[in-house]
Amino acid sequence: MYLIKLFLIVILLIISIYSPYKAFIEHIPVYEDTVIDIDSGESISQVFSKFTTLNIINKIFLKVLIRSNDLNLIQYGEYNITNKSIMNIIFDMNNGNTVTHKIKINEGTTIYDLENLLDKSLLINDCSFLKCLENRYSFNEGILYPDTYYYKKGMKASSILIKSHERLNKYLNNNINDDNLNKEEILILASIIEKEAGNDDEKLEISGVFYKRLSINMKLQADPTIIYGLLPNFDGDIKKTDILDRNNKYNTYMINGLPPTPISVSSISSINAAINGSPGEYLFFVADSSTSHYFSKTYEEHLQKIEELGLNK
Repeated sequence: MYLIKLFLIVILLIISIYSPYKAFIEHIPVYEDTVIDIDSGESISQVFSKFTTLNIINKIFLKVLIRSNDLNLIQYGEYNITNKSIMNIIFDMNNGNTVTHKIKINEGTTIYDLENLLDKSLLINDCSFLKCLENRYSFNEGILYPDTYYYKKGMKASSILIKSHERLNKYLNNNINDDNLNKEEILILASIIEKEAGNDDEKLEISGVFYKRLSINMKLQADPTIIYGLLPNFDGDIKKTDILDRNNKYNTYMINGLPPTPISVSSISSINAAINGSPGEYLFFVADSSTSHYFSKTYEEHLQKIEELGLNK
C-alpha cells in the first residue's frame, strides 16, 4: 500500500512539473534583436539569460532539456531566434545553425569599392587590396569572378576572394584563345567594355570599336579609364585638364593602346565580348539613352549625332 501511494505521489509530482517544463521549452522569447551573438567560452546560462528569464526553476528545466537530448555543446556565432522556442533555439546552437550572410561582388566593382565592401561586412579582412592571392597577373584589379558569395560572421575574406579568383582563372583558361589578345589584355579590355556598355547586346559592338582603334593605332579615348586613374579621389566630373593630363597612366586620350590594368571587375558577358571581338565597321559611339549607344563609321557622322543629341552645348 505504501509503495502504491509513493508511486502515485511520484506520478503527480512528474505531472505537476511537466506542464511548466513543457511551457518553458516551448516558450518563444520576445527579444528586441532577431539575432543573438554567442562568444566563445560563454556558458549556456549566460547565453539564455540574454533573451529570457532564468530563475532557479528555469535553470533546472534548461539542464533537463540539455541532458535529456544530449545537448552538451553550444557553438559560438550568430543565431536567428525570431519566432523560435527555447527548445528550437538550443537545438540550433547545438547544431551550429548560425546565420548566413552574403556579399555580392558586382561587375564594375573596383578594388577600392571592394575594400569598402569588405570593411562594411562581417568578414575578417585578411586580404586587403587582394594581396593574399597567389596572383600570376601583373595587377590586382579586375581579377575576381562577379557573383554572390555566402559566409558566416568572423570568416576570413581570403576564403571567398581566393575562390572567386580561381573561378575567374578557370573560366578564362577554358574559353580564351590565342588568336586575339592575351589573358591580361582580355581582362583590361573587358573592364573598359563593362564600364562603357549600356546593355549586354551592344558589348560585342563596343568591343569591335576598340579592336578597330587598336588595329589602326588610334587612341581608345575611353572616359572610364580617365576616371579610374583619378580614383580614389575622383569628384564625379571629368575636366578638360583631366583629358589633357599626360601623367594619368590610365588616360586613354593620351596613352597609346590599353591602360596598364583593368579598371574594374568584368561581367562574363564583357569578358566574352573581349574574347570574341574583332575590328568592326564602327570607330565611334555616343550614348543616345541611359542604356544604349549610337555607333558611327566616321568622325563626321559621330559629330553630327552629338549635335543632334545636344551634347555639344
